[in-house]
Amino acid sequence: MPPRAGKFDSVTFLTENVEQLTPELETGQGFRCSRPEFNTFWRKGRVQREVMASICRCWIIRHNDALAGYITLLADKLSASDGPLLASENIQYETFPAVK
Repeated sequence: MPPRAGKFDSVTFLTENVEQLTPELETGQGFRCSRPEFNTFWRKGRVQREVMASICRCWIIRHNDALAGYITLLADKLSASDGPLLASENIQYETFPAVK
């Protein structure tokens, strides 16, 4: 049995607009991806909640009003368990801001 054609197989995304996700932007909840955790993050509203809490920025790509994909930048922290990472530079912090 041949593999099914994907919804976006014939789409060239070079010509599609990338939109920043905002609370006002209507996106719906439907999204299917080969990685289930990405489906869950979107469908359960985790991405939208993180955008509203200002700990995340998200950009989406749609084709014919269907969500084709999204990318997020998430504020996080890096903690050093072995002591200060920059001790040789006389910086004693063990936690640093990070972006995922």
